[in-house]
Amino acid sequence: MKNSQSVYEGTESEKLFRKLRGDNFVRRATREEDMNEHWDVLDSEFGRVDVKAAKRKFRGGPVDYTIWWELKTVKRPPNWRSKSGWGVPNEVDRLIAVRSEDAFYLVNPNDIIEILREKCTEYYRGDFGLHSRPDRGDLMTILPLSFIVENSVGRVSI
Repeated sequence: MKNSQSVYEGTESEKLFRKLRGDNFVRRATREEDMNEHWDVLDSEFGRVDVKAAKRKFRGGPVDYTIWWELKTVKRPPNWRSKSGWGVPNEVDRLIAVRSEDAFYLVNPNDIIEILREKCTEYYRGDFGLHSRPDRGDLMTILPLSFIVENSVGRVSI
């Protein structure tokens, strides 16, 4: 499977987040909640949280904690409820837990969407640049860790 390493890393990050949250962990999202509402973990303190694993700037490269923020998801079947990416506010109140080397930083997509609309206007591979993959129909941007930290509403140390 082409994305097996990515799926494994995502699953491991979710497990780590749940372990770090201990008694605050309530339950995992169902498959439908994960795919349609974009969240992974229900936490008694933070509510719904979409956990994001450490990423790499280039596929196949080393993990360098590049923060890819999804604005539009990959192509979906016509009956799919949402085409918005996980980084865009939706009808569900949730936080995004972004993995860094030493912590998960929690960001509310409602707090940053207007800033992203202002800053992310050109296509290039770099901070606040728009990026789309051929034949995937997605749209994302790279966010600097400093932006995530400045706009975070919480931190879970690793």
